[in-house]
Amino acid sequence: MTDDARTELEEALAQTKATRLAHFTPARNLFHILQDGAIRSSKDLAEAAPDHFDPTDHQRFDRNPDKVCCTFQYPNGYYLDQARKKSDFQNYPDWVCLFLDVELALRPNALFAPCNAAKQYGAHLQPGAAALASCFAPVSDGWRRNPQHIAGAATNLQAEVLVPGPIDLDLVEAVAVPTAAAAANEWERLKMLNLDPSRFQWTVASVLFDKNNLSKSVRFGYPIPEEPWTPPA
Repeated sequence: MTDDARTELEEALAQTKATRLAHFTPARNLFHILQDGAIRSSKDLAEAAPDHFDPTDHQRFDRNPDKVCCTFQYPNGYYLDQARKKSDFQNYPDWVCLFLDVELALRPNALFAPCNAAKQYGAHLQPGAAALASCFAPVSDGWRRNPQHIAGAATNLQAEVLVPGPIDLDLVEAVAVPTAAAAANEWERLKMLNLDPSRFQWTVASVLFDKNNLSKSVRFGYPIPEEPWTPPA
């Protein structure tokens, strides 16, 4: 990436008002992320531990398994709704949303799609400032951005930024869960596995896990409560 291209990308990102990226993952993956110290791409995980690799998305129609799928500001609730129904996850219903440093969108070779990245086998994925800006266009893949739309969220809530991995643990700003009970469960589970859950900031945000409520809230500017969570003394 040239210096000029980097500057254009920085300016485009600033225009979006996005303050973070979001990445959904099954809660059971927290163990591996914390143990490894990073979020890794499907390609990296498949190469490092092919016998134990259990990807969330086996097909990766976006054709970029070397990258980590993220969205701007809020997670892709439509993806979560589909993923929960997969047979692989029927016995593992717990999911978390990882909030990540927004500057990951500036990584060289990051790609942007104003719709779901898998649409037409990744045909809408492009690098650069114009591609990033297209995620926040007035109309995106049939979705119209109204004046109440929450700043920082893409016009189409399935718009994606594919970030080259790995993503270091220090770039994980918080782990969001649907309830305080879920936070307590994940905290205790990680402690039982001899890991330190205090490496993460924890947030309770039930709306993020309800696609219809999340979509309505983002599009019409309704509050989306996010409550910091700490374990009881």
